[in-house]
Amino acid sequence: MLATITGYGVGEFVHVLAVVVAFGPTFAFPIFGAVAQKTAPRSVPAVIRGIIQVDRILVTPGMIVLLLAGIYLLAKGNISAGESWVSVGFAAIVILFGMTHAFFMPKSRQALELAERDLGAGEELSPEFEAVTKQIEMGGKIASLIVVVTIFFMVVKP
Repeated sequence: MLATITGYGVGEFVHVLAVVVAFGPTFAFPIFGAVAQKTAPRSVPAVIRGIIQVDRILVTPGMIVLLLAGIYLLAKGNISAGESWVSVGFAAIVILFGMTHAFFMPKSRQALELAERDLGAGEELSPEFEAVTKQIEMGGKIASLIVVVTIFFMVVKP
């Protein structure tokens, strides 16, 4: 039996793929940073540059596609915007856009500047760098929790 491919089904695929592309890599950022700091501190600036590029090339465009696909699904499906899972999804994407552009990107640039300054002066990363990375780490935990809770709401639809 052949599957029926519909515009709505393609929209669902695009929506889910955008979640994977936008947020999947972000779960690995803390691991990359921690390994670099512990095993090869001189690589920390390169790792941070990579994270900034992923934010620019995958996370932000992925969130845009995610939002547009979600709006498409809402418009084409028999779905009320008042459903709790829809409201959670919209709130989450707005919060995550804000966190990405008002918190993660500026803090990552700050961490990069500090790492380059510190490593230009010696072999150690400063307590100031450590403090900024702790802030990024806490923000990452919050963002990850938002993503996980939102996925739960989207799948379970309570």
